[in-house]
Amino acid sequence: MRLYGTLLLGALVALVGVLLGLWWAPFVVGLALGAIVPRARIALPTGAATGLVAWLVPLAVAHERYGVGPTAGSLAAIMGFDHQAAVPVVLTLLVGTLLGLTGAWLASAIRSLTARRGSDSFAPD
Repeated sequence: MRLYGTLLLGALVALVGVLLGLWWAPFVVGLALGAIVPRARIALPTGAATGLVAWLVPLAVAHERYGVGPTAGSLAAIMGFDHQAAVPVVLTLLVGTLLGLTGAWLASAIRSLTARRGSDSFAPD
């Protein structure tokens, strides 16, 4: 139960950070999740999901309020995708997902390296 509370709190912190203009907040939350959650197979998908949700909610709210379809279509045309508005939206969500994933991966990797190094005995015989 404590793990779920931590994960929910991390997702909320990342969301609030993105809403405040800190687009990199999912990376920092991913770092925290990777350091706190003891298993990488749980920390990595959780970090990715946190990044996805943190960027998805503001984008969905902006679409509901203002209708970002024409803007996304224009951006797709500039990118060379011939007015396929889904492409910039998917790429935007991919950035948020990768921010959370890389933060969790980095912290998990550092934690596993320090755990291995701490378990080695360097004392002379």
